[in-house]
Amino acid sequence: FRLSQGWGSNSSLAQIFRGEIRKDDVEVNMTSLFYGHPLSDTLFSLPIEIFITPGLAHHYASDVQGAATEIILGFKFFYTLPLPWRVRLGATEGVSYIDSTTYYEENSFASDNATPSRLLNYVDLSVDINIGDLFHSKTMENFWVGYAVHHRSGIGRSSTTFGNIHGGSNYNTHYLQWSVGF
Repeated sequence: FRLSQGWGSNSSLAQIFRGEIRKDDVEVNMTSLFYGHPLSDTLFSLPIEIFITPGLAHHYASDVQGAATEIILGFKFFYTLPLPWRVRLGATEGVSYIDSTTYYEENSFASDNATPSRLLNYVDLSVDINIGDLFHSKTMENFWVGYAVHHRSGIGRSSTTFGNIHGGSNYNTHYLQWSVGF
């Protein structure tokens, strides 16, 4: 399970990768909850774990947008770096449906004179570290703390499924993840 809190950014995904995370003078926040069900410990014999991960995000109402609910389904891939502490790099690819468009999506679609699409491509890029390893605690070994970018977009006009639109939204999130076996 992963619980995250995030804030919207008018930075592009490329700008965020370069560390150029801009924040408007507007308050646009979200909270999300994901469940990850393991599918495989390897991808083509590489040590990459694969999960199917449904999620739900609540976008809070603010001065510039109403509240919105987002439903997400994706495949999460984790690679654990060979370091003294378990550090994972993660990437999710999937789809996202939202019941009303958010501030950043309205702005990006308006500049293109496009009709917003509620169904968009979803990408989540993350890095996290195991809390048990950090504190040498067996009782905390199932907990991870991390940072992720929550990204929705029309994939640069390349998909009729998403309305052939250019634009979307990015949220920088911090999260706590708990791994539990059933």
